[in-house]
Amino acid sequence: MVIHHDERASRLDERALAALGGVERVRPASAVEWGAGSQLDLHLRCFAWLLERVAFDWLVMLSGQDYPARPVAEVERDLAAAPYDAFVVGEPVPPPGWGRGPLDERSARYYYRYRPIPRPRPRLRRALAAARPLVTARDMPWGTAAGLRWRTPFTPSMPCRRGPDWLTLARPAVAALDAAARTRPELVRHYRRTIIPTESFAQTVLHGTPGLRLSADTRRYSAWAPGAARPAILRLADLDAIVSSGADFARKFDMTVDAAVLDALDARACT
Repeated sequence: MVIHHDERASRLDERALAALGGVERVRPASAVEWGAGSQLDLHLRCFAWLLERVAFDWLVMLSGQDYPARPVAEVERDLAAAPYDAFVVGEPVPPPGWGRGPLDERSARYYYRYRPIPRPRPRLRRALAAARPLVTARDMPWGTAAGLRWRTPFTPSMPCRRGPDWLTLARPAVAALDAAARTRPELVRHYRRTIIPTESFAQTVLHGTPGLRLSADTRRYSAWAPGAARPAILRLADLDAIVSSGADFARKFDMTVDAAVLDALDARACT
């Protein structure tokens, strides 16, 4: 297990990690804002770190709200036999139109370049809305960003794509992402100025890299309420759906909401 942890919000128990064994930390940890360029930098930094220091066959990206949905030994066995280099969704993201109506959420993320601005007052918000499609604005957990429609580095052979950033990657796929970060600086520069770049950079690069064998199966389970912006917190009542999904991992869990579901998953893994 390799961990990158931004300690501005909380500190990890170093003694507990050492007692577990097999845990390494990427140091020094950099500050990360969800949905900003710093999150993409975290991914790229970890890819390079792993390629240099760890003899891995597969990389599975997890957060602190993920948990194994079946025994890890089964996951390892199935990945070892998988005929793919990556499990990654790659839905095409067409450029936004030139009308003044609402922008498509995905194209607004990746065809504009954003800068943080002070939280705008109503008059400025109306002005930004009137300037569409040349300008747009987005409220993020860390503040408001204004985006300007910009020339992109996307090409016919590597068009913009998107998908969940919970990736399962064989070493050749991780090497392809690391190579793109080193040889395509214009692509990295563009994505650093977009919104939620981790849901498009890897998807665009991997689907645009010849020779990689890709599956759109995310190998993850999550539950979404209609119209929700994020997955629901999973509870004990979701156990049968989690297990029957056949997914490797499920998300999101919160021990302060329902810890019993994690105990139940542990019990199944040990039988």
